[in-house]
Amino acid sequence: MPQEDNNRRLISILRWLLPLLVTAAAVYFLGRQIDFSQVGKAFSRISLANLLLVLALFGLSLFLRVICWFFLLEGKFSFSEAFFGMNAGYLLNNVLPFKLGEFGRAALLAGRGKSGFLQVFASIVTERVLDFFLAAFFFLISLPLVVTNTSVKTLAVVILALTVLGMLAAALAARNKQRLSDYLTARWTNKPRLSALLPRLLSFLEGFKILLRPGRFFAALLLLAASWASSMAEVWVLTRALIPQSQWWWGIFVTSGSAFANALPTAPASMGVYEAANVAAFNVLGVDQSTALVIALILHAVQFLVTSLLGMLGIYLLGDSLGALTKKALRWKQEQGEAE
Repeated sequence: MPQEDNNRRLISILRWLLPLLVTAAAVYFLGRQIDFSQVGKAFSRISLANLLLVLALFGLSLFLRVICWFFLLEGKFSFSEAFFGMNAGYLLNNVLPFKLGEFGRAALLAGRGKSGFLQVFASIVTERVLDFFLAAFFFLISLPLVVTNTSVKTLAVVILALTVLGMLAAALAARNKQRLSDYLTARWTNKPRLSALLPRLLSFLEGFKILLRPGRFFAALLLLAASWASSMAEVWVLTRALIPQSQWWWGIFVTSGSAFANALPTAPASMGVYEAANVAAFNVLGVDQSTALVIALILHAVQFLVTSLLGMLGIYLLGDSLGALTKKALRWKQEQGEAE
C-alpha cells in the first residue's frame, strides 16, 4: 500500500511537472532564437484591417467547426448549446492544465439531460479523429512543396497511405467493438493496468464509427476541412502583410505542421508551445523568427480571447460555473482512465 501511494504521488507530480517542462523548453527555444528588438517593428507593419480580417476568419473557422460538431451530435442538442459548449471546453483548455476541455464540454452538454456523457464524448472523439486525419493530409500534401528531395516526397505519400489504412483498420475494429472488448477483457483479466486502458480504447474506437457511414463521414469531413481552410487563410493574411513574397501554400504547411504540437502536454492554452511550433514551421520556410513570432502571437491572442469570452458566456447561459464544470471534467477524466 505505501508503495502504491508513493507511485500515485510520483505520477501526480509528473503530470504537473511535465507540462511545465515542455512549456519551459518552448519558451527557452524562443528566447534563444528571437531578436525581440525586431518583434516591435514587425507588429507595426500589421494594419487594423489585417487584424479585423484575421478576427473574421477565425470567427468563420469556429462557426464551421461548431456546425461540424452539431452535425456529429445528430440533433440531440440545439446549435446554441453546441456553440457555447464547444467554447466552454476551449475556455477550460485556456485556463487549466491537463487539456480538460474535451471532458468539460461533454460534461456540460450531458448535464442538459438530452444525452449521456459517453455519447457526447464519442462525438468529440470523432471530431478529433477527423482533425488528425486532416492535419496529416494537409501536412503531407504540402511537404513536397517545401522539400525537393524525391525520397522525402515518396515518404510523404507512403505515410499518407498508411494514415488512411490505419483509419480503415480502426473503423473495422469499431465495427466489431463488442467482440474486441470481449476478447481483450478475457486476455487482460490478470493484467489490471491493461484492463484500465480498455475503456479509453473503446471510447476512442467510437470516434471511428463515422467511417462506417460514408455519407456522414464526408459531410463532417467537408465542414471541418472548410474550418481548416479558414484557419489557413488567417495565416495567409498575416504572411502577405509581413512577407509580400510569401507563397499561397505556406498557410497550409504552417497550420497543419504546427497542429501536431497540440498533442504535447503543456501549460494552459499551450502557452509558449503554440508559438514555438509556429516559429519552427516558418523557420523551415526560411522566415525570420521575429516575424514568425508576431504572426503566432496574433493568431494565438485572437484564439485565446474570443474562445475565453464566449466560453465564459456559454458556461453562464448553460447554467453552470467554471469551478463546478472543472470538477466534473476532472471526475470524468479520472473515470476514463486519463488521470488519477
